[in-house]
Amino acid sequence: MIRFARATCVAAAMLVAALASAADKDAGDVDTFARYAGTWKMQLNYVESAHSKARVESMTVANDCWRSDFFYVCNQIIDGKSRALIVFFYDPIAKRYGSYPIAVGADTVHPATVVVDEKSITFPYDIQDNGKTVHMRIVNTFTTQDTLDFKQEYSEDGQKWVTMANGVEHRVSPKAK
Repeated sequence: MIRFARATCVAAAMLVAALASAADKDAGDVDTFARYAGTWKMQLNYVESAHSKARVESMTVANDCWRSDFFYVCNQIIDGKSRALIVFFYDPIAKRYGSYPIAVGADTVHPATVVVDEKSITFPYDIQDNGKTVHMRIVNTFTTQDTLDFKQEYSEDGQKWVTMANGVEHRVSPKAK
């Protein structure tokens, strides 16, 4: 179950990378998420840390996506199995992007804020560890139209960040297979 949750979180955070060009677009243009449609091969390298175990993970993520008015929606298929429906949006009042990842089998939906700069998309979230809040973030950076660098980090104080994982993703098809 933990691996499924981690894979869903990683996959959801990958979709957030679609915002990389948002700085150059109209702030309310959810079409910015379209750059993440298609099939991607992922290779992730985890290190030993307080919140991760050293390991290597590989997966294929197919994002079958469409736009519906103010929303951009993706059915996320991981290694051939539908794992999450991700609903992206732009909130013009708060002037922020966000997402609602709906994981298969989950009892709740956790809205996520998406932070965008010129090259990177950051997906911040918090976890509880023995009653203590730990800040987490996934940083996605598009290096080309079809290549994404991935980094997952944690911080106990919100200032000093420790890398838990890094990796690269390559789009292998513009359509979800």
